[in-house]
Amino acid sequence: MVRALQYILWKSNFCRVSRALDLVVPSETSTVCADQTLEELRRLPTGLGDEQRLTQVLLNLVGNAIKFTDTGEVRVTAKTVNGQFNVSVTDTGPGIPAEHQTRIFDQFHQVDSSNTKAKGGTGLGLAIAKQIVEMHGGCIWVESTLGRGSTFQMELPTRAKFWKSNP
Repeated sequence: MVRALQYILWKSNFCRVSRALDLVVPSETSTVCADQTLEELRRLPTGLGDEQRLTQVLLNLVGNAIKFTDTGEVRVTAKTVNGQFNVSVTDTGPGIPAEHQTRIFDQFHQVDSSNTKAKGGTGLGLAIAKQIVEMHGGCIWVESTLGRGSTFQMELPTRAKFWKSNP
């Protein structure tokens, strides 16, 4: 029997998207890069949210992008617009077929391809990411083109509206 995912979020006034990105974006010799300088990222406002869980979401998105990008790059961007953090992770990987783009956020769903099977995974990371983002009052989605890559985007209120997860 598999139990549904359930989380408790810890509110913190110290949650900075820039600090989470500092942890996620590795050294300059990596294939991961941020569109903004670290100084620009540090100017993003301090928000209210569960910094550890939001970092988990970013690590999952960037980790997936790295895992499925054999050539090219992974790009992370963050900004604030109208009281929302807008964060995107873009890769030059194989892309995701249109029929899988909404279902990849379902528990245990994976794109059924030899590439996915070779790279491994449980099919839980994006489901967990979606739940955490939604518990903060935000949303997450993907835009992807086969052969060109994917962009995972999330919008989060700078002052999170906490919701209890549904067991």
